[in-house]
Amino acid sequence: MNVFQRNPKRVVLMAVFAASFASIFVRLADAPPVAVGFYRLTFSLPFFAAIVLIWHRKELFSVTRRDLAGSGLAGVFLSLHFLSWFIALDYTTVASATVLCMTHPIVILIITTLFFKERTNRRALAGIGLAFAGAVIITGGDYALSREALIGDLLAFLAAVFMALYLLAGKKYRSGIPAAVYVFLVFTSCWLVFLVEMIVTRTPFAGYSGESFFWILMLALVCQIGAHGVFNWCLGYVKAIYLATWEMSEVLIAALLAAFLFSEIPGLWQLVGGGITILGLLYYNRHEEDEPDLSRRLAGKKKL
Repeated sequence: MNVFQRNPKRVVLMAVFAASFASIFVRLADAPPVAVGFYRLTFSLPFFAAIVLIWHRKELFSVTRRDLAGSGLAGVFLSLHFLSWFIALDYTTVASATVLCMTHPIVILIITTLFFKERTNRRALAGIGLAFAGAVIITGGDYALSREALIGDLLAFLAAVFMALYLLAGKKYRSGIPAAVYVFLVFTSCWLVFLVEMIVTRTPFAGYSGESFFWILMLALVCQIGAHGVFNWCLGYVKAIYLATWEMSEVLIAALLAAFLFSEIPGLWQLVGGGITILGLLYYNRHEEDEPDLSRRLAGKKKL
């Protein structure tokens, strides 16, 4: 057992800290959002490919068409998540974009309730309602500043929608595939989507500065491998609720980094709305796995 397996919770904290740099690296990379996404996957994909081809080759070639299509769909959603979030950072602040992107549990709850008829408890619903109220405060405050900021906020929330769809696709198709194989297939699909987007939008493949490529490389190494890849590994050792709760700290770290590097000091509405959103999401994460409400449980027993 290595040091990471002995201390998985510490690994989670390290991965969260690494993920917090994503918005900073995107800002520092002087390249179109599509190119940032394409090269982020281009630089990181060989790492995941090596792991699968060396240790999981048999599992890779035994993947069914259904699992392949499912992981491909998840990759499409992931690419759209990255793209909308990258563009959002051109319009709004790091703090607002990061907070709003974290609201994907709201979207998941809406989709699972309306389309999959899944039940939840009132405390989890209260947490989601509080988080949504905070998101409304953020967007309202940003709209008062400029319409561009509102566009960025809407794009950041759209990124949350695509993240929710990505996670729901993973929930449906991930169970029959080993984690390493699933991650590789999803990232490969994500890379292919960015490749198509590069061609369709006629975004140049070259001509960017060495500094821009350096920051995209850091985005790949620190955030794609050191965060996204590690998060998938951590789920085998810690509860999803633990991971989701600590992910909330990304907002604070990213906001502090943006304030120091870009002089982006959050305004009053951003602070109030962001604080309410984080509290709501933390409350939701705390009670997400609770049993359905007592009245519903009693109703179910009476039917029996």
